[in-house]
Amino acid sequence: MRPTAFISVLIILLLFSAPLSGCLGGDDGDCSDGPVILQFVEVVSDPDAITVANIRFADLDGDGVEEIFATHPMLGEISRVDCSSGTCVEERISEGLNAPVRTHVADLNGDGTNEIIVSDIGILPPADELVGRIVVLTPELEGGYSNEVILEGVGRLTCAEAADLDGDGDLDLAVCIFGNEAGSVVWLEQLDNGSWESHQLDHRPGAIHAFPFDADGDGDMDIAVSLSQLSEEILIFRNDGTGNFMKHVLASSDDTWYGMSGIAISDLDQDGDFDILYTNGDTLDMDTPEGYDPHEMHGAAWLENDGAGGFTEHELTRIWGAYANAPFDYDSDGDLDIVVGTFQLDMVMPNSQPLDMVLLINDGNQNFTRQDIPDGMRYMLTMDVGDFDGDGKDDLIGGSHRLGFAGNAHRMVELSWGVEGQICL
Repeated sequence: MRPTAFISVLIILLLFSAPLSGCLGGDDGDCSDGPVILQFVEVVSDPDAITVANIRFADLDGDGVEEIFATHPMLGEISRVDCSSGTCVEERISEGLNAPVRTHVADLNGDGTNEIIVSDIGILPPADELVGRIVVLTPELEGGYSNEVILEGVGRLTCAEAADLDGDGDLDLAVCIFGNEAGSVVWLEQLDNGSWESHQLDHRPGAIHAFPFDADGDGDMDIAVSLSQLSEEILIFRNDGTGNFMKHVLASSDDTWYGMSGIAISDLDQDGDFDILYTNGDTLDMDTPEGYDPHEMHGAAWLENDGAGGFTEHELTRIWGAYANAPFDYDSDGDLDIVVGTFQLDMVMPNSQPLDMVLLINDGNQNFTRQDIPDGMRYMLTMDVGDFDGDGKDDLIGGSHRLGFAGNAHRMVELSWGVEGQICL
C-alpha cells in the first residue's frame, strides 16, 4: 500500500481549481447552447500506469463522502482515492490480489464495517485455467487490510455484486465467471454460519456484468446480466423473493461479432423504475465480416422498464467500439444525458477514423441529440457517477485502458463540458 498525495491538475483545454456552478467565461446563459467541448481534469497523476479496468464510487469509511475505487489488473492492485479533505490522496492496495478487475463496497458480514469485495480474474489473456477468485478486503483499525478468499478454483471471474438475493436479511453475491470456453453466472448464498453456497443461473461463458436490482417493483432483487463470448445477450433473472430465478432474454444477436460489452442500471426516463443501458462494441471479436462499416456494427441502446419488469428496446446511437456508457446530467437541466466511451483499436480497422467518445443530449423526453467528441479520451473503458468532492453535485470519473502509445489516454480523470468558452458543471 503506497499513499501518494496529489493535487488535481488540468490536462486539456482549461484550468480550474475549485467546484463551480453555472457557467464560466461570458454572460450568464444556457450551458446547453452551442457546440460542446469536453474537458478533463486528471485525478491521479501517474503517466506510467498502463491500465484501469474499472472505476466505481463508494463510501468505504462511512463519512458521507464517496471515494473512488479503481482496479489495476496488470499491476495486481486497486486504488482508493479519497478527496474529502480537499486534497486527493491515493492509496494503493495489493494484499492478496493477483489481477483485480472490479470492486464493490458493502458490509458483507453485517458487522457494521464496510468491506471491499474484489473480483479477481486471475489472468487477463483468454484461458480456461481455474484462477478466478473473490477476495474480501477488510480495513484494520491499525491500518492496512486483512484479506479473505471466499471463492476460488473457478474460471476467470469478472464481477461480484452484493445484495440480499433470497430475502433472509443478509447479503449474497451475484457472480460473473467469464471463463473462456467454459464459464457461468452464479449467485452465492450466504449461509448462517458465514459460509457460501453456489447456485448456477446460466452455464455459458462470457458474463461481463450481473447487477442486482428490483426490476418489477415487487420488493425483491432481480439480476440483469450481459453475456458476450458468442452468446451476445442481455438477460434478466426474475426472483420469486426466495432466491429462485427465472431467466428471460431482453436483447440478443445471432452475430458472433456483435461484441456485447456491458450494461448500466439507471432510471433514465426518471419515471421511478430502473432501466437498462447497454453497449456492444468489443473490437477484440476478430471475426468481423469484410466490407462492413464499423460504425454500423456497434452502438448503444436502452431498455425501457414499464414499471412491472417489461422492457422495450430503443436504439441510442451507432458507433464502432462502443464499450462503456454513463447516464449523467452534463448540462444540469434535470434530465439524464449519456456519455459513451469507445475502444477503437487501429489494428482492427486501420482505415477507420477514430472517434473517442460521444455525448447523447437528452431533451427531457428521451429524444437524444448526438455530439461527437473526436478528441476525447482514448480507450475510455470505464466510467462512474458520484460525488467525490462532497459538494452535493454529481461528478463523472473515467478511466482508460492505455495501449502502447495511446496519445491522450490518462489513467483516471474527471470529465466536464464547456460551451463556447463556458464550463457547465
